[in-house]
Amino acid sequence: MTLEEIKLKRNMSAFRTVITGIGLVTPFGSTLESLWTGLYSGANAIALLPEELTQLSEVIRFGSYCHEFSGDIENFGELEKELKRNIRKSAKIMCRETQMAVACAQKALSDASLHFTEPQRRVGMMYGSDYMLSEPEATFGAYAASRDENGEFDIRNMGSRGKEKVAPLWLLVWLPNMPACHISILNQFLGPNDSLTMNESSANATLKYAHETIARGWADIMITGATGTRLQSIRTWQVAISEQLAPKDADPETVCCPFDKRHSGQVLGEGAGTFILESLSHAQERGAKIYAEFLAGADTMVGTHTPDLGKFNLVPNYRQGFVNVLKKVLADSGKTVDQIGFIHAHGLGVPEVDRAEAEAIREVFAERSTPIPVVAAKAAFGNLGAGAGAIELAAGIEALRKGVLFPTRNFQEADEGCELNIVTDCETPAGDCFINLSTNFQGQTSAALLGAYRD
Repeated sequence: MTLEEIKLKRNMSAFRTVITGIGLVTPFGSTLESLWTGLYSGANAIALLPEELTQLSEVIRFGSYCHEFSGDIENFGELEKELKRNIRKSAKIMCRETQMAVACAQKALSDASLHFTEPQRRVGMMYGSDYMLSEPEATFGAYAASRDENGEFDIRNMGSRGKEKVAPLWLLVWLPNMPACHISILNQFLGPNDSLTMNESSANATLKYAHETIARGWADIMITGATGTRLQSIRTWQVAISEQLAPKDADPETVCCPFDKRHSGQVLGEGAGTFILESLSHAQERGAKIYAEFLAGADTMVGTHTPDLGKFNLVPNYRQGFVNVLKKVLADSGKTVDQIGFIHAHGLGVPEVDRAEAEAIREVFAERSTPIPVVAAKAAFGNLGAGAGAIELAAGIEALRKGVLFPTRNFQEADEGCELNIVTDCETPAGDCFINLSTNFQGQTSAALLGAYRD
């Protein structure tokens, strides 16, 4: 590393950025207040599948669905007439994940009191998502037209007969950079623009890279966050094949219990969250409301390939991934283990992942004078894909503002190897800062350290 790179790294660590706006779509509702009320009261957002998702019943029986979000223009918040017209038109070529992201972004901008009438060259995007998968109905006509005389699909017919049945804008509906694309176009943001397809690890990483973008002087404001769903016909089947789901016949009320001896697999859901990140000086100049300060971020990927490299089977080393990001955010922030108020754990509910996360936390915080408090919101709403990390960040920020932590549902007795100080009451102090942890089944792991804003 050159001297210039070392200086830049130090400057980025010392540079101050703050969160000035939050927009959410969650299974508990579409406001920060509804999210907090749900978590703090110990409510459960996991329920039997609604009628809209009956096509998933062969795979799952319950999930965490955002009932309040229908994609109607009213879901996008208070909008000026022209913007409202443009969103209504654009929403026709957005998948559900993109619609949720745009709705969250508009709410976050409004929450931050940011209203632009001209193109903004100093406002950029850094947004995360899952892999966005097309609905089968979108290409059914093309495959049907490509069948041979025996009724079997023949790929040789796709070019001559099938492609005519594909909607011209089909691909644009499902690209994972569409959230950043639509938000930027609708609001005339001309600053740096990038997308991260890191599934559950996306939200923490978008904050980190957005912070670095502002610290480098390339933007004053960055719109960050993530959107995702696991409740989609192809996506649900994909997860069922590659990851461990909770038993289909389990009780939705108690099925998701991270770190508990009864944990047996993840529950699927959906959601999104958007944050307005801006330089402290910019926020102060315009008198912005400040939710929290970004202190440090880290992301890593740790794993080994199986012998059959032709299948690209990567076996994640979850434990080392969690250790890496925890040590990194502590080092970059200069915080000691005793200064961290709490950890918002990934808390997936999958024994292997829970155990690895617990072991990593115990290792990194071994020298702490008292056990670090740990909460896990997924116990209340399951795994929302990329949206989970964003909503968990919002819940952690609200805990800092309220001064207390929310209880972790369904935790009774720690499984072997999962011994942590899991918060189950409504009175544990939140402290001044927290670490948000996330990982995905490929081993991509991220962390964000946020603190209460102090002058």
